[in-house]
Amino acid sequence: MKIISALLFLFLFFISAADAKTLLYVTHETKGEIAVYDADSERIVKKIAVKGIPFHLAHLPNKKLIAVSLKGEGADYIRIIDPASGKIKLAPSIIVGRYKKTGEVHLLFNNDGTKLYAIDSSMDYADIIETEKWRLIKRVMLGIEPKNGALTHDGKAIIIPNLNSRDIIFLDASKDKVLSSIKIDGQPSAVLTSQDGKILYIADKKNSQLLFANPQNGDVIGRAVVGNDPVNMLLTSDGKMLYVANFLSNSLTVIDTKSMESISNFTVGIRPIGMAMDDKAGRLYVCNYGEASISIIDIKTNRIIRKIPTDATPTNLIIVKQ
Repeated sequence: MKIISALLFLFLFFISAADAKTLLYVTHETKGEIAVYDADSERIVKKIAVKGIPFHLAHLPNKKLIAVSLKGEGADYIRIIDPASGKIKLAPSIIVGRYKKTGEVHLLFNNDGTKLYAIDSSMDYADIIETEKWRLIKRVMLGIEPKNGALTHDGKAIIIPNLNSRDIIFLDASKDKVLSSIKIDGQPSAVLTSQDGKILYIADKKNSQLLFANPQNGDVIGRAVVGNDPVNMLLTSDGKMLYVANFLSNSLTVIDTKSMESISNFTVGIRPIGMAMDDKAGRLYVCNYGEASISIIDIKTNRIIRKIPTDATPTNLIIVKQ
C-alpha cells in the first residue's frame, strides 16, 4: 500500500511539473495592454486590456495577484489583476490629493504583502496602500523625481533614489517614516543592496557608473563603469553578479560584486529598460523599448539566446510561475 501511495505521489508530482508554466507579463505603453507570453513557447497566450497606459508591474504570489500602475491617470491609477484568469479584478481609487495626472509610478510590495508602495516620479511622493481593503493609509514626501525603490534583503527598509535631488531615502517599512538619507555627486536612477546589507549599489545616470557605497553614511567604496543612462538593475540570487540596463547605450553591463568590476558589456536591443530574471532556468529577460522585442540572456554565458518579437514599446515585465 505504501509503495502504491508513493508511486501515485510521484505520478501526480510529474504531471503537475509537466503542467507548470512560466509566464511573462509585459506592459506595452502605446498599446494600453499587458501581453502574457508563455516562456517556453515564447508565444502570446493572452492580452489584458487595462484601459490606460500601463507602466510598472508588481507580483504578490502568496495572494495570487498582480498590481499594475497606469501613466497619465488621476485617482484610479492602479489595477489589480488575477493571474489565474488574466482579468482585472479591482481598480482601487486613491483619491486624496490626486489633483494632477501621474507620471511613472513604480510599484513595490513589502515582504509580507500587506502594503503596496506606489512611488510617483511626477508627484515626488509615495502612496502607501494597505492590501486588505486597498485603501490609502499614508503618503510620504520624497525627493525630486523618485525612481524605482528596492527592499533591503531583511525587508526592514525601502530604499528610494531621487534622480534630480540627487539623494537616496531610507524608509522604515514598518512605521513608514524616513529613517535617513544620503547624497551623491550624480543622479541616482536605481538602487539595490547586497544580500548581507553591507553594500548599497547605486546606478548613477549622470556619470554612467555604478557606485558601491556604505548604506550607513553614503561613503563610496568602489566604482564601476557602465553604459549611458543606467535605468535598471538586477542581482542574481547568489548575489555574485549584478546586471545593469543602459537605456541610451542599448546594452547590459555585468558587474562582479566581489571585485566591484565590470566583466562584460554587450548590446541587447534598442532602449533596454525592464528586466526580470529566472534563476532556475538561467535566463534574464530584457524589454527593448525602442525595437519591440524581449531579449533572452543566458546568465551563465552572458550571451543573447534570441529575441521574442512583441508589440510596440515593451516597458516592464515580471515572471509568474503557474
